[in-house]
Amino acid sequence: MTNRIGIRFDGFEDVGETIRVSRLAEEAGASGLWMTEHIGYRESMVSCMAFAMETERAMVVPAAVTPYLFHPTPTAMALATMTEAFPGRVGVSVAIGNTLDLKESGKVPDDPVQAVDDFVADLRALWTMEPVTREGSEAYGLDGARMAFPCPEPVPVFVMALGSDVAEKAGRIADGVLMSAGFSVPFVRHCLGLASKAAADEGRDPADLRTAAFIHFAVSEDGKAAREAVRKKLAFLFRNRLMAENIASSGIPIDQDAIVEAVAARDLDKAATFVPDEAIDAFGVAGTVEECARSLEAYVETGLQEPVIQVSGSEEEKALALKVIREFTS
Repeated sequence: MTNRIGIRFDGFEDVGETIRVSRLAEEAGASGLWMTEHIGYRESMVSCMAFAMETERAMVVPAAVTPYLFHPTPTAMALATMTEAFPGRVGVSVAIGNTLDLKESGKVPDDPVQAVDDFVADLRALWTMEPVTREGSEAYGLDGARMAFPCPEPVPVFVMALGSDVAEKAGRIADGVLMSAGFSVPFVRHCLGLASKAAADEGRDPADLRTAAFIHFAVSEDGKAAREAVRKKLAFLFRNRLMAENIASSGIPIDQDAIVEAVAARDLDKAATFVPDEAIDAFGVAGTVEECARSLEAYVETGLQEPVIQVSGSEEEKALALKVIREFTS
């Protein structure tokens, strides 16, 4: 069976370039185009609409849509509009969000797992065109809000897991579970097991649960440059306190406090010094084309349906990443 693979963008590159890469990735065999919402960078919904307009088959998925910064009414409207234009090609990933980014935006979550649960329920309720009320949420309120046009078809809702509690919640409420970038292979297996069990406990068929994982990825001719690139990506990721369980489960000593402090000061080079060599292999995929393809297979062997890699960097690095996609899906 041909492997599925998706690509993700982080909003750091010019939008015209990401549109170009999305076309090339689909041609190479990518089945999903995921756009991460990093606060202050390129916006995910707008980007996904552009990707859909410039491609033919791949699903587009705005990712890390957090109830603390996205109100459910305009979010439901945007996704229904996209689905109306591109049926069968639109999904969404709901997430708690990065606690550092949320704090800078004036949001300090108290019960984020419940907020995600409410948000998913309210998106689906809004798509019915019936009035929706939500009282007592720390993230937003609804008082009879309703849509004036129908969503043409159900929009697959993924919930992004940053740890065990949200993986279990995804199995109970979502159409799919998306693993955060930087999960180790054993932690992906652990979270998939929790999600499957939770789905079964709810009387759902675990086989119907869609599964995907963002993977910090870099490829180079010699593999060395790729490893250093992943080191920096992991440093940026590990600024998120919600990654503590994944880090701890690996047994690798990583000073997350030091990373958070360095990233808050916008000193990513310093933050990267706190990511040891063994963490690159444990939490990412880096190396030559052949090494990366083999490492991706290890994630698929956990039962994961769609690893999601990043196609970024220099023109040479992007060409190599597209080569990985072709090799992985052939």
